Amino acid sequence: MAPTTRERILAASLTLFNEHGFDGVTTARIAENVGISEGNLWYHFRTKKDLVRAHQQLLTQKIARRLGLSWTPDTVLTSYIAFNRLMFEEMWEFQYLYRDSAEYGRTSPEMEERVRGIYKETTDRLKRFFDQMCDGGHLTMPRSELPALADNVWMVVRYWPSFLRETQEVVRMDKEALLAGIRHHLALFETHLSDEARAYIEKNAFTD
Repeated sequence: MAPTTRERILAASLTLFNEHGFDGVTTARIAENVGISEGNLWYHFRTKKDLVRAHQQLLTQKIARRLGLSWTPDTVLTSYIAFNRLMFEEMWEFQYLYRDSAEYGRTSPEMEERVRGIYKETTDRLKRFFDQMCDGGHLTMPRSELPALADNVWMVVRYWPSFLRETQEVVRMDKEALLAGIRHHLALFETHLSDEARAYIEKNAFTD
């Protein structure tokens, strides 16, 4: 089934915001890209902030699927790789939401509360992953340091697009930039991994 006009607007605006920044794109440009009048776009989304809220809702749906990922002690390394990759892919697909928050500003109290909840749920999952890695002998790190490690992993993922934009003037990320983010995140704890765990992650974390 062909995408609706609303879906086409969401897809086009997401691509344009990612490539040119939130402030660098007008509603007129989005409408031209979709092949509709600006008035038709306004029928679906009155302002660019309405588009931001719609993109945030799509992102939270993806995050909910990631947070639903389950694992066992035997699959903890495989599942961690999948969980982390999904985090970076969410950030890649919706990179302007992570990168341009200073431009689009606050959207709604409800969404901001949801973002705080996502942060807590994500870091809780990360701590569980690291705790089970310790149980399995994959990670040799004091348990007291695991909450800080979980926070640091989230910060690398969350601010990777902003870091690239501010230090390397990279506005539109590609697969190489995504994999570099995974590499940087791994640097946080790879010296604490067992030789077997490090080799497994190196072999599997950077492949499609």
